[in-house]
Amino acid sequence: MGRLFLVEFDQTPEVHFYCCRTCQAHIVLAQHCFSRMEQLREGFFTNVVNVVVDEHTRTEGFSQVEDIHCVRCNKPLGWRYIPAQPNGTVLLKLAHLLFWDGARLLNADTLLDPVVDQENQEDHDQENQENQEDQGNQGEEDEDDQGPDDNVDID
Repeated sequence: MGRLFLVEFDQTPEVHFYCCRTCQAHIVLAQHCFSRMEQLREGFFTNVVNVVVDEHTRTEGFSQVEDIHCVRCNKPLGWRYIPAQPNGTVLLKLAHLLFWDGARLLNADTLLDPVVDQENQEDHDQENQENQEDQGNQGEEDEDDQGPDDNVDID
């Protein structure tokens, strides 16, 4: 058994990529995703790395496919159609991937738009925090209000 050499992408803010959820082996750059199917939690990608294609074929719907596994942990990641699609297109299950957004790893299957502008994301996070604070303050105001149904001693 030989030594395993893996391709690794730069983990900088400018580089976005998908990696294996189990072992975090780098799989494909985000720019090589040309179709994401949010409902099915799948995506079509080109130029995948650090994967092994299974020799055995199986039927998926009306097509023949070969399974694709992570080269490091052997986790099934998706499949490629036979005959092979142009440009080496493969289908990857997003539930089996993580997404590096330039700053942190996120679950790939929960992202609506994986290539997020960092400033917009920070604005969105700040708005969510302000909304949560507003909801907390509304609860406190409700406790301070005493209406006619509140228990008041009248002597």
